[in-house]
Amino acid sequence: MEERRRRKAVKLMDDLKEFCVMSCCSRNIHGGKTWEEVKHIAHGARNTTISLAKQVGLPQLVVVKYAAIDDSDTLQRQSEVHAKFQGCPYILRCYGDEYCTAKDNGRIIYNVLFEHASGGNLADLIKTSRGGAGGLPESDVKSFTKSILLGLDCIHNKGYAHLDIKPKNILLVPDLSKKRKRGASASAAFDAKIADFWIAKSSKQILAELRWEDRWCLEGTPWYMSPEAIAEHKKGPLRYMGSRVRCGGDVMRAARF
Repeated sequence: MEERRRRKAVKLMDDLKEFCVMSCCSRNIHGGKTWEEVKHIAHGARNTTISLAKQVGLPQLVVVKYAAIDDSDTLQRQSEVHAKFQGCPYILRCYGDEYCTAKDNGRIIYNVLFEHASGGNLADLIKTSRGGAGGLPESDVKSFTKSILLGLDCIHNKGYAHLDIKPKNILLVPDLSKKRKRGASASAAFDAKIADFWIAKSSKQILAELRWEDRWCLEGTPWYMSPEAIAEHKKGPLRYMGSRVRCGGDVMRAARF
């Protein structure tokens, strides 16, 4: 997979240098072939930048993650994994990727376009809900939990484990088909979707790592890990043991939510 990404990047660098020279700002770039930056959001993990953008010729807003080609291996891997779950309504949509060239230094920039989650993330909603008192109405907990579990089911059925399920990685996307009922919370009009596949792995990768204990390392956010993921070095999708469910990685601890 790594070699395939490298060959893809080299080929695209050669092809795109001829026609994909873009305007740039202080961060080297303010748009791609199909989008224009509206505002800078943040500097993300692994040398990425995150921006809110407008698709050219369309009113729709998207979120773009981008990085210089030399620093884009992890972002490319995230895009490849994310693409395997296209069509699942419980996972943040990925609109594809593209390359462009920064005008000031000629560096190739790798961009990935994602669905815009205007409702923010679940972690922030929990903190600000009920006038800042925190916590969510029971109806929202039921709705969001159902969406998250269905999203995990899709991921696991494709042979992958997310490995970093936590409120911050659950994004809220407005659902225009939902009619807000009288007395319902404002968040009731949003769908919860799983995002951020930075450390997601296939079952084959996980099994390979388990055979080499010296290569094992703690991945994910400890506060949201299951006990066996830390104590016994176990990770992966849900594992059913008799009538009891054991979670070795993709775990949501209700007490933390």
